[in-house]
Amino acid sequence: MVVDIEQGKLIVTAHEVVIKLPAMKLSMQVQSDSLQIIADANVLVADAGDVRWSLPLSAQHIALISDMTGIQPQ
Repeated sequence: MVVDIEQGKLIVTAHEVVIKLPAMKLSMQVQSDSLQIIADANVLVADAGDVRWSLPLSAQHIALISDMTGIQPQ
């Protein structure tokens, strides 16, 4: 599923999330098993060993990612 966000696009499947931020010419991809959702702050966190990043999103986008990937917010 492709979802527009303020900064670019989210591409969400059951197995991965891709974030495209065209203004920064940046694309980030992460497998679902390396994702964490911090519900209180509405933040998506990727931790794939040596690579870590986080992205604040709206509550609606967090819920969508949780539904599509099956990841429960913490």
